[in-house]
Amino acid sequence: MARKKVRARDLKKQRWAGIVAAILALGMVLGLFGPNVYHAIFGSGTTLPDQQSEPEPQDYLDYYEGEVERLESQLEDNEGSEALLLELAENYRYLIVVQQVFFNNEDAIADYQERLIDVYSSLTSVAPSNMQYRLELAYLFFEGSEDRSKMLDEASEISDFLRLNPDPLYHLSLIQLLDLAGESEMAINEAQWLESHLEEKISEGTADNDERFYYAVLLGEYLGNTTSAKLILEEVIEEESEESRLYQNALAYLQFFQAESDDDQDITVD
Repeated sequence: MARKKVRARDLKKQRWAGIVAAILALGMVLGLFGPNVYHAIFGSGTTLPDQQSEPEPQDYLDYYEGEVERLESQLEDNEGSEALLLELAENYRYLIVVQQVFFNNEDAIADYQERLIDVYSSLTSVAPSNMQYRLELAYLFFEGSEDRSKMLDEASEISDFLRLNPDPLYHLSLIQLLDLAGESEMAINEAQWLESHLEEKISEGTADNDERFYYAVLLGEYLGNTTSAKLILEEVIEEESEESRLYQNALAYLQFFQAESDDDQDITVD
């Protein structure tokens, strides 16, 4: 098999792109939507519908405001439609990015963010067991300092649900949110609960490689046990096909650990 050298400093730059984005990516969760939406609007080189020339910033603003108006009108006749609510949320996100990049109208941005909170509040009512919607709502509350108590309430509800219906991916995202919010005690409590849950599954032999991988992320990112994390990652890499998503994620994370311990040297990768 061919072997290649990877610069350690390059791997360090890829930490969140290769780990959080690939491992914890939940669509728009935890503020990752900004760069993604920006690329979706401006990075593809596409034009707006019915427009032949390259659109101007105002064209984007007018278009997405028109989409929001259209969708809100449809919702009046289709109250509680999950699909319409999701489309409406997406267009509010586009409007926020357009305002942030081109106009910097703080009042308009605040208004769109409040409306986005309303949309996700509706989504959590329509699908209360969907943890992605709840995590996105919690993050939106976190962004608004006046809504911090609402963020904590939402985080508590997410925690209660996940302890009855464990899902390491969503639990890691909750821990990440709490960590970002400076809620260290809550983050540690959640991390310790997830550690105990995954350790039990691993000891029973019922954990799959996805769960073992998330356990490695938990150990490496939040519990400070990089030695055990690396051993688990090596086992996952050994068992998974090189073409699998899990193999690539585990390899990227293992390379990050190697880069940390050998900052100035090249790393040889099979």
